[in-house]
Amino acid sequence: MWAIIIPLISSLIGEKGPLGQYFKIKSDQVQADQEFKLALLKSQTEASIAQSVADTTQRSNYLNATSSGFRQGTFYWISAIILYSILFPNKAEALWYNFSLIPQWVQYIYLGMLSVTWGLPIAKENIGLMFSSIGRGMSARRDFKLEKAKLDRDVIFKGIRNDIFPKGMTQTQVDSINKALDLGEGI
Repeated sequence: MWAIIIPLISSLIGEKGPLGQYFKIKSDQVQADQEFKLALLKSQTEASIAQSVADTTQRSNYLNATSSGFRQGTFYWISAIILYSILFPNKAEALWYNFSLIPQWVQYIYLGMLSVTWGLPIAKENIGLMFSSIGRGMSARRDFKLEKAKLDRDVIFKGIRNDIFPKGMTQTQVDSINKALDLGEGI
């Protein structure tokens, strides 16, 4: 009986049997899947390395965009102003006062250009970000000034009612004062 069962089991489970073929196919699929994942990981690593090399090359090109002589030339005239301030402090006060009169947006543009000249890697895509940041800052400053300039109408009306109209105000008087306050705020 064992002589019949062993060959039968062997034919089912063996290398050429259906179960053996099934396990062989599954083993090949697992191996192919692992090789695919390994190849994918390798290609992603190579792409990451290539991107890093490209970024490094781009930053190096930014840094080498201007010669060292040109950068030094921009530094010398700043040094001259500082030296003038040290040697003639009384006259320098007016000089620095005049510098403070330069609009802030001109200062930002100058600093941006000087930074690019010195080879700081803020060139190209970051200059646009800098200008949009300056615009947002100026807008926020303007909005803050407008918000700060708004009057507290409750306090104004309380003062007017107490001082000028102790017996109360008509709706026409309230509307007229509101209209005048709107004109004063520029609304």
